[in-house]
Amino acid sequence: MRGSLKVVLALIILLTTACEEEEETIPAALPLEAEDTVFVSIPGGNFVNSRGDTVEIASFKLQRSEVNNRLYRYLADQSGLPHPADPGFPDMEHYFYEFPDHPVVNISPGKAESAASFIGARLPTRNEWEYAASLGLTGSISGQYPWGNLPPVETPGIPANYMALDDWEQRDLDGFLYTAPCGSYPLSDAGIVDMAGNTAEMVFCTADTCVHLMGGSWAQVEEAMTLGFTRQIGYGDINWFSGFRMAK
Repeated sequence: MRGSLKVVLALIILLTTACEEEEETIPAALPLEAEDTVFVSIPGGNFVNSRGDTVEIASFKLQRSEVNNRLYRYLADQSGLPHPADPGFPDMEHYFYEFPDHPVVNISPGKAESAASFIGARLPTRNEWEYAASLGLTGSISGQYPWGNLPPVETPGIPANYMALDDWEQRDLDGFLYTAPCGSYPLSDAGIVDMAGNTAEMVFCTADTCVHLMGGSWAQVEEAMTLGFTRQIGYGDINWFSGFRMAK
């Protein structure tokens, strides 16, 4: 009996120690900053999208920058949503809590929509996103970047956070191994920042009722930043290179 009691006590101590080791101190939430929730008014109009379809776009508002960690934490806490898992970027431990100005990652489209709905916002459609990104461009937009035809490698200074020179080992030539603070690259004529690179942005495509990723990311090659490049993502999928901006 005494031997069994000792075993039980040892297990209790072991479990208690393990729980204490797993406990993580979560920092207090930071107050929102004015730039976090700026929306840009996009006037309606007709345009030819990257698939060659002529589309009429009604006036809408698009968030000036991608949703950062600070804003997502506010929306998640207010909506009762869980905080995202850490992406595990080396030298960026506790990414969600310690890098409030960087774009949120590891968020599914479903969670993004739920968070946005708290302030009456939503994910933009693919056509809205392409329209806003292509304002100021001429000719076919498929294959162009939000700043035009000139590839980023030939542009003085690198105008986006992406896999520079399409080489994983040189991706920090833009100054960032992983994500950059939101608003680091103001490229759009519509007054919207980071439309190319940083995080690939979730949009809803009405043509196939799927969620697509647009604009490329820090982990993708130059081609992924062109307006015609897209890939689908499941409604519950998460990854370390996609994020979102909101529309109204």
